[in-house]
Amino acid sequence: LEDVLESVAETHPTIERAGMSVARADGEALAARGGFDPVLSIRGLWSPIGYYDNGQVETQLRQPTPLWGASVYAGYRIGWGSYPPYRGGYQTLSGGELRAGVDIPLWRDGPIDARRAKIERTRLGVEAAQQRRDLALLAVQRAAARTYWSWVAAGLRRDVTRALLELAERRDVGLRELAAAGAVESMQLVDNRRLILDRTTRAIDAERRFQEAAIALSLYLRDDQLVPVVPDERQAPRSIAAPRALALPPIERDIEDAMHRRPDVIAAQTSRRAAAVQLRLARNQRAPAINLQSFVAKDLGEGPAQLRPVEWGAGVVFELPLALREARGAYRAARAELGAVDAELRQLRDQIAAELRAARVALETSRRAVALADAHVNVAHELAAAERTRLREGASDLLAVNLRELAVADAELARIDALATFQHALIDYRVALGSI
Repeated sequence: LEDVLESVAETHPTIERAGMSVARADGEALAARGGFDPVLSIRGLWSPIGYYDNGQVETQLRQPTPLWGASVYAGYRIGWGSYPPYRGGYQTLSGGELRAGVDIPLWRDGPIDARRAKIERTRLGVEAAQQRRDLALLAVQRAAARTYWSWVAAGLRRDVTRALLELAERRDVGLRELAAAGAVESMQLVDNRRLILDRTTRAIDAERRFQEAAIALSLYLRDDQLVPVVPDERQAPRSIAAPRALALPPIERDIEDAMHRRPDVIAAQTSRRAAAVQLRLARNQRAPAINLQSFVAKDLGEGPAQLRPVEWGAGVVFELPLALREARGAYRAARAELGAVDAELRQLRDQIAAELRAARVALETSRRAVALADAHVNVAHELAAAERTRLREGASDLLAVNLRELAVADAELARIDALATFQHALIDYRVALGSI
């Protein structure tokens, strides 16, 4: 079973697909961090025709920062030629002008802005994708484990039908000897031959079911080339361990453990944190934009004296969309998203409680079913042995022995089914808790 679960984790296409979702989320997180990449811009303008012959070249490096949404910039520009009075600001000394500045949002985009919100949401998106991958792994491993125990049970059922056939075949040898000596009627020999044919049919059907179970298991067992591997029948266990009495904790403790361990719950909680980030952003975007701006500049080289001093300036920019429909709509959408995630978490808790209660009931009833099946097998063996003794003493017939042997086989098959059902219930209980 450990080999199957390990193979699922390493080679199953569903897990590979979930891993690609994690990689995609990681790429989106990297793209979001690009919102704080420095931006280099270069602009040039030349006006060779006209009364004023001039030109300008300007380069600027702007760096957004996560510090209260502030951004800083530094640049260089140079202008040459003659300028009209209303464009005198484009003129520089011969060596150009160095300048730097800062833009600080005081309200909107201060505590949080779209760039920082996107980074946080995509980071949480990576965590959610990882949890969804773990959830997919848990679901596939559950299916793999249940398929494994079905394969084991199919192999044991095949063994029971083979043993039943071998009984009839061994009896056929003895009956032929007795018939040759005239000790039994030939009708008994024919009747036993009928039993052999009937039990051969049962054995063939059990073999078919075992092979089908092996093929189903191969979907969860792959080689290094990712090709499904049909397990060899020699790898099948020859028995299923009898269940031990389980000391289960109180159901309330199981529910709390599952709420802390299950990937679907953790993914939903992560989605809630992302929705809360979006709500914070939407609430902030309803505020007016009030930005404090400041710059300093210094011209270099030769030229007019009025351009030589260091320049410093500061200002305030106020902006407010009058209707605020975009901000109000985004706020409503964010609140709705948060409410939807809260509803999902409540549903998950109810679902987990139901799954755990059902799994605990299945564990207890299947364990009791195994105990009853054990008792049934013992009684059936005793009756079959007694009937065979009576046959040897001439007090019974082949029909009665066949019925007793079929009862033994049915009891053995029922015990195998009960053991497999217990293993399935144990898997479901562990998965309901968030592990396997």
